[in-house]
Amino acid sequence: MERKNVYFEFLKVSRELGLPIKKILDMAFILKDGIPVENNKLLRQLGISRNVLNQAKKKLASFFEPSSKFTCLSPNHLNFLTEELGGSYLQEERIWKILETEDFSRIISLLGHFQNLREVPKREFDQFAATLETTALRACLMDFFGDIKSKRILFLGDDDFTSVAVASLKTANEISVLDIDERILKGIEKVSREVKFKINTVKYDARLPLPTSFTDKFDVVFTDPPYTSEGVSLFVSRAIQSLDQTNNSARIYICYGNSDRAKERFFPIYKVLTDSGLMMRWVFDKFNRYNGAESIGNSSSLFICDVTPRTKPLVGNKKFNGDIYTTN
Repeated sequence: MERKNVYFEFLKVSRELGLPIKKILDMAFILKDGIPVENNKLLRQLGISRNVLNQAKKKLASFFEPSSKFTCLSPNHLNFLTEELGGSYLQEERIWKILETEDFSRIISLLGHFQNLREVPKREFDQFAATLETTALRACLMDFFGDIKSKRILFLGDDDFTSVAVASLKTANEISVLDIDERILKGIEKVSREVKFKINTVKYDARLPLPTSFTDKFDVVFTDPPYTSEGVSLFVSRAIQSLDQTNNSARIYICYGNSDRAKERFFPIYKVLTDSGLMMRWVFDKFNRYNGAESIGNSSSLFICDVTPRTKPLVGNKKFNGDIYTTN
């Protein structure tokens, strides 16, 4: 089996079971030396249930030795997986090593080269300028979690050029950007032309219905919405409407920030996410750093949310007439 087909098999199982692709890659990494691992130990290392492990092994039966109280990869696949994984995976303790990667340094260099195309933020749209390091870190974190390779990715707003950083990795199936600000779209388009990235850009006001060509389509959505509960609710709803409903491992990245002296303002945001039927798999406090956002300490948290059978948009796909910006 070709290497690309191995990954697609993993991706298919991820979509069917709702098991993050990162967990399947982690399992392969643990087993890649061909040494049998006791099932209970494997469960502890992966942090998944026995039922999910058994389902994954059943759907990927050709990759494993016959079932027993141990799990072991088939010798036929060891070489492929060793080359595919290469020691770059395995769990949370490696997350921040992405700061030391060549990809991180290369993205910083690319963003620095095009920094003049990043427009002065418009307060009327609640725009703040994220640092170049933040934009690069977003892309590398998404890649670490398996949320770029072979994925269809939508950016709901992208004044920080995160789409450019993701496109530079050259593994996504599709990258689209919807933004209300034509200046941002023109900047992304110019970068895309110059370095031959394929980024689809469309002007869009999230208060309007999501275009049908963007509904029920994407695997991953990234958004840094206005920091009001109405703004978060609207952008999260549009993100949910854009997700491929057949992908049980679809995911939304959401940024939200507030001052440590106003921690209670996070409560309505948590409620939006839980009422939307999303599971908060990761919350990285103060992950995003900005220039000119002193009221929130020049920082915001990054929420990484998985879909569940209860996931639904709180705002229907119709025109929204309420205020969503903090400047209203």
